[in-house]
Amino acid sequence: MININGIRLPDNTTAIKLEPSSLLDKAVVKYDKEKDILHYSVQVLIECFQEDGMTYEEAWDWFNYNTVRTGDYVKQYPEFIYEED
Repeated sequence: MININGIRLPDNTTAIKLEPSSLLDKAVVKYDKEKDILHYSVQVLIECFQEDGMTYEEAWDWFNYNTVRTGDYVKQYPEFIYEED
């Protein structure tokens, strides 16, 4: 079993993890067994990008351009959960 934030994934999972996982794993909030995909908290991802040195605006730009758009080209791409402030 693979454990991310207390969420257990099977060893044979093909779920895509965002990289660098050492920084972004803390944003994982759910694993969908049926779809074999991870769900990430957008708010936590933005905070992770900021911890890595980006401004708030740069973090949102990076997320929208380099993270979300990648899903257009990859199967089993993670889903993103947008929380209300």
